Amino acid sequence: MDITCLSCHKVISDSANFCPQCGIKLKEPALSTSIGKQILIYFISFFLAPFGLHYAIKYIKRSDSRAKMVGIVSLILTISAIALMFWITSSFMNALYQPLNFNGF
Repeated sequence: MDITCLSCHKVISDSANFCPQCGIKLKEPALSTSIGKQILIYFISFFLAPFGLHYAIKYIKRSDSRAKMVGIVSLILTISAIALMFWITSSFMNALYQPLNFNGF
């Protein structure tokens, strides 16, 4: 099935992401949901937590259910990593300053 470019009115394939005549973006290209890409996204989401939000938002916005699932898992890993960081930091600070509170101050 062919479509017409809204900018230059050239008839093009409906599978094209860009018009070959004028270069206008017709639709967003599909995001990769390969195993390698998922491992990279999940690694970044957990170990570099704030950067995982970029991937989470990017993948959740897609209409593809597999891409949405990658985004949701990335968001969960990012939130879990941030919560774990706060818990570890709080525990460390309590252990560090607990001996200093021996007089009840």
